[in-house]
Amino acid sequence: MFTTASRRASAVAPKIRNTFLHQPRLLTTRSISRPRPNTVQTHAQSRPTQLNAAAFTQTRHASYFSRMKRGFQEASKGIWRKNPILLPVAILSLAGATAIFTYIAYVEYTTVAPQYSRFPPPVEQSLRTAVYYTEVDLQPPRALKAYKEALRIAVEMGMHPFSDEVLGIKLQVAMMLEKAGLVKPAVDVLERTKTEALNWIDESRKQAAVREKERRAAAQDQPDTVAVTDPEMQDLQEQMAQRAEWEDRQRDKALKKAVGIEMKLAELYASDYIQDEGKAEAAQVAAVELCLKEMQRRQTAGLPVGGGSKDNDAWLNLGEMCAALAELADTYRAQGKFDLALPLYLRSLDLARADEGDCPTCKQAILLCDISGVLANRTHQPIQAPEPDKVRAQMLESAGQWAQKAIEVAAKIAPPVRDWDCDIASTVATYNLGTLAADKNQREEAKKLFNKALSDARAIGYEEGIEAAEESLQKLKENK
Repeated sequence: MFTTASRRASAVAPKIRNTFLHQPRLLTTRSISRPRPNTVQTHAQSRPTQLNAAAFTQTRHASYFSRMKRGFQEASKGIWRKNPILLPVAILSLAGATAIFTYIAYVEYTTVAPQYSRFPPPVEQSLRTAVYYTEVDLQPPRALKAYKEALRIAVEMGMHPFSDEVLGIKLQVAMMLEKAGLVKPAVDVLERTKTEALNWIDESRKQAAVREKERRAAAQDQPDTVAVTDPEMQDLQEQMAQRAEWEDRQRDKALKKAVGIEMKLAELYASDYIQDEGKAEAAQVAAVELCLKEMQRRQTAGLPVGGGSKDNDAWLNLGEMCAALAELADTYRAQGKFDLALPLYLRSLDLARADEGDCPTCKQAILLCDISGVLANRTHQPIQAPEPDKVRAQMLESAGQWAQKAIEVAAKIAPPVRDWDCDIASTVATYNLGTLAADKNQREEAKKLFNKALSDARAIGYEEGIEAAEESLQKLKENK
């Protein structure tokens, strides 16, 4: 009987336990702070401690953002564990790409876009294509086609054929051809552009002179002119005056570009592609003649000789004209035409002094040194004069004075204005003084000056000066 009772007890017990284990599921949605009925508490108190823990276990639903945060944290830990090398590389690549695209956008906004802002959109589109095939993917046929299309659209839209924009496109074509190694076609483009610009300048100035003459004649015939009060007529007169002023300014700009084209032609003619020194010299002469002719016209008209300034850069400034004259003088000096080089150097020095005023730069020291060298070299050529020895002695004395002046000017120039050119000028002038002393048979003085020039040349790393000074010192030793 006890055995049967125990079996019944063991069979009933699981059912009772299962009943109490499943009942608490109905309580999980209630707040733990809400009061519970006494019946439940009574049942709970009569259960073991383990049953109480199971019966009153509760869950809280996490918020959406909390689940997202937890998911990201778990995912990030997994990514770092699975990709310890690839993930940092990917992050660095993304940061680098972002920096590159930011820089490209900055350059486009600050540098590239302003260059095209002066062109109408259709012209700008063709120009961007042309520049791409010039700067990025050099393809002369496609670039030339795009440049021609840009010029055609510009003319159709009424842009002035000799405006800065249109002339700039033509010069860009020449630059593209030169970059592609097509120097002869580039020269042809520059020659044609220069000729067209100069012809327009001459015709335009003649027409302007005729209009001015007619205006003065009309003013003399009708001395008592009636003031114009009609607003439309006043606007028309103002527009005509602005147009005349713009054309005058544009003529100066075109002439300035013509001078630059001549200088570029001289460079191309003297290059290894063409090697025509005669045409190179002719181009430099033409550039100088344009400068001198315009200087004379401006002096006659009462205009500033050097028109270039911060507010008005239509015409060349004095420094630019000085450079043009000095380059032609350098050519004559290299050819041994010292009689032609000397006046150009002197004129260039005058322009440099007028441009720099009381604040000389190393440019003056270089020109003074060049004048000294020309005079010294001229003494070694035949002199057509009744007393050639006397003339030669005077030239040697003058060359020494110019060299000494170059040293003094270079010594007075201090940083930041002072640069390597001042050191070069001082070294070369010292060497020239040594050469003059050697020509006068003043051996000790010449040796002293050559050693000084050698020391200065070594100090600044002037290889040509080092070689010349060492060679001159060697000659002095051999001629003892």
